[in-house]
Amino acid sequence: MTHKITKVVWTRQARESLKSILDYRYKEIPSARNIVRKDIIRYSKDIVFAEQYQEDEIYSQYRRIIVRDYKILYKESKSVAYILNVVCTKAAKEK
Repeated sequence: MTHKITKVVWTRQARESLKSILDYRYKEIPSARNIVRKDIIRYSKDIVFAEQYQEDEIYSQYRRIIVRDYKILYKESKSVAYILNVVCTKAAKEK
């Protein structure tokens, strides 16, 4: 059954993760920081249905949105999409 999303809520963890990533990766490039931040937030607002995006391969209880080198993890509860975390996917490849 498809659940329509009526609201998108960013958790504190997700907001802090996004800020930390942007502070670390775009410290010297403020214009790029703003572009990436806007893209991530815009894509999170595009959630219309709970099952719209794929289940995450690591955290199967969550869905994921891939934006550039970032993964937005979310879950749905009572027609609200909760953005739980933002993870940089490139960091794992660089190590």
